[in-house]
Amino acid sequence: MVRTMLSSAFAAALMIAPVQAQDVGDIVGGIARQYLQQEHDRAAFAQAQSANTLSAYQSYLRQFPNGMYAEQARDRVQRLGGTPATGSQPVGDTASLSAQQRAEIQRRLSALGYSTSGVDGNFGPGTRRAIALWQRDRNYAQTGTLSVAQANEILRGTASGQPGSGATGAAQTEAALSLNRQQRATIQAGLTRRGFDTRGVDGVFGRGTRNAIAAWQRANDFSATGYLTAQQVQRLTAR
Repeated sequence: MVRTMLSSAFAAALMIAPVQAQDVGDIVGGIARQYLQQEHDRAAFAQAQSANTLSAYQSYLRQFPNGMYAEQARDRVQRLGGTPATGSQPVGDTASLSAQQRAEIQRRLSALGYSTSGVDGNFGPGTRRAIALWQRDRNYAQTGTLSVAQANEILRGTASGQPGSGATGAAQTEAALSLNRQQRATIQAGLTRRGFDTRGVDGVFGRGTRNAIAAWQRANDFSATGYLTAQQVQRLTAR
């Protein structure tokens, strides 16, 4: 009886052992990754300290906005004549911005044609990509994080980069259409077929697409806002 119970317990242990080993491996792997990340963080900050320049500390903050030495780096940025904004402090860590304001930034970026893959106040990969594209089209460093000044630029509505006058209201009109990425790509393809280069058909309305829309609008006696109405979308997507 006892032998049977021990045999059963041993068999059960063998059955669960692989699961336990996998769990241990995951834990060990996670610890190793965390350790390597910390070492990378430490080495990057040491390199910034060695250079001891404004650009060096800014570079560190772009790599590790929430790093172990982020506060020290921001302090050095200020001491070297910069500001937290030029230190590329991520908008998600900017104390003055609430979740509602971050969501508003996502809404405004989406209205400008930079899809954030959701409006939830959380700056995930989709929002970071949208920010980087917005920065690219305005000749900012493509960090994927917003400085305080850039966040304010978007929130105050001065970031539309409109090709023509009246673009603010036109942007709202286009935003109300809730165009998805596939629809935007179809519009870009329609513009390209008509000879208006959008600099790519990727479903993202960057500066190239806005300029192409404005040029098409001028050629067709529309107000050259760079933003589309429902009627114009219908014309551009028609074969």
